[in-house]
Amino acid sequence: MFDTIRNSNPARDRRSHPLAQMLATGTPVAQRPAIFPRLPLDEIYRLNETQILKGSTSHPMEIVSDGKADHLLYIFVLSGVIECGNTRSRLALHIPDGCSGAVINDPATSLKLTKGCRWLAFQIPLSLLRNQFGLWSGQFCFHEPRFAAVADFRRHAVSSLYRTINLLLFRKGEGETPPLVMSYEQLLIAQLYASAPHNLCHGDRSRRQPCPRQLRRAEEFIRNNLYVPVTVDHIAGAAGCSTRTLQRIFRHFRDATPIQILSHYRIAEAHDLIKMGKARTVTDVASSLQFSNPARFAATYREIYGQKPSIDLRAHLHAGAERATPV
Repeated sequence: MFDTIRNSNPARDRRSHPLAQMLATGTPVAQRPAIFPRLPLDEIYRLNETQILKGSTSHPMEIVSDGKADHLLYIFVLSGVIECGNTRSRLALHIPDGCSGAVINDPATSLKLTKGCRWLAFQIPLSLLRNQFGLWSGQFCFHEPRFAAVADFRRHAVSSLYRTINLLLFRKGEGETPPLVMSYEQLLIAQLYASAPHNLCHGDRSRRQPCPRQLRRAEEFIRNNLYVPVTVDHIAGAAGCSTRTLQRIFRHFRDATPIQILSHYRIAEAHDLIKMGKARTVTDVASSLQFSNPARFAATYREIYGQKPSIDLRAHLHAGAERATPV
């Protein structure tokens, strides 16, 4: 019934660290238009780290993810039906005409598109999504994002994102400058955060205090130094404040110490490496991310993600091996 299209093109390397380089090779994201290879595309508008995609089908198709779980695709279906299935989790998402929903390119994910399906989508790296959503929500986003499907996006708040995407496609390239492109991207991410129902924000957003620049600088420094030894003095220096002030800011805005947040980012990075198939052993991942005690690393990982990293590792290596087997 469906044409099955499988991918042999590995995803791009996410980090410059030798471990990530050793465990992954592939095409840069700027040259890789979609996380589902052979996804029928009519228009592509590349921003800074994100992309707007528009496509249609002339016949039914089944398209398999590239299997790296490093991007999210928020889809608006204009006609036809898109079905998303995950063979490992047994979860399914049905997005018919007029509805919207999100898909992550998990190794076990595939899409089915009906004949005459037309769609519009916003594609964003998961790392960027988590960082921005965490900054705006005032908390670190550990877990994989989950977006509830919207039954009629034209009558929902998420229509603001849809209208902006349409406008940018219409004006594609008009007066484009790097600062303007970055502004467009920030607007799209902000609209996704504010209007699409998801699990990465809790509480009343209107009452949250804006994050001070020292906190933003500190967390940017942390994100850029996950693979090297870091002390609280290093973080304070990058933030431009004293260690005491830094501790106070993190306690107030993150309810944690800077080193605890650093550990959280590293655990999330380990989770991403495992899900993207870039890890071979738990010990190697823990060591590369500066965890001196693999047992403690495994315990913290389990507290956050609900199971041991070794179980996740085996599952994703097995899923990757299945995808590599010719049909």
